Amino acid sequence: MSEERLYEFKRQWLPVYFILLIALLLVAVHFVILYAVTGTNSYANMAVVSGLGAYFFYNGFQRLRAIRVVRRRVLELVKCRDCGYSEEREYSAGDYVFMRKGECPRCGGTMIVAGIYSVEIEGARKAESA
Repeated sequence: MSEERLYEFKRQWLPVYFILLIALLLVAVHFVILYAVTGTNSYANMAVVSGLGAYFFYNGFQRLRAIRVVRRRVLELVKCRDCGYSEEREYSAGDYVFMRKGECPRCGGTMIVAGIYSVEIEGARKAESA
């Protein structure tokens, strides 16, 4: 799953899990109160089932909260075919490996894309953990 889709999934489902957890807890408390007032075993059974449902929703809520979306930058390594000069540049849409990317500033030879990769943005990691 891509990072954008993971972020959207977390953003959409976190409030839903939280609301369902609160609702199940209220239902469980309601059945406990009904059991205490009436003494009917079916209310106790429903309270246990509601409590187990709330527990499972709580676990899902915690797992969803634990998902960390790491921000990344896509870079490309551009090298000269003749002298070996290389530099990192921001990735441009449509670039591919072995694509010609202009002239070498050192010798005037042809520069080609030698690799495309992503790196984690450091500032985003610190801001997210705070």
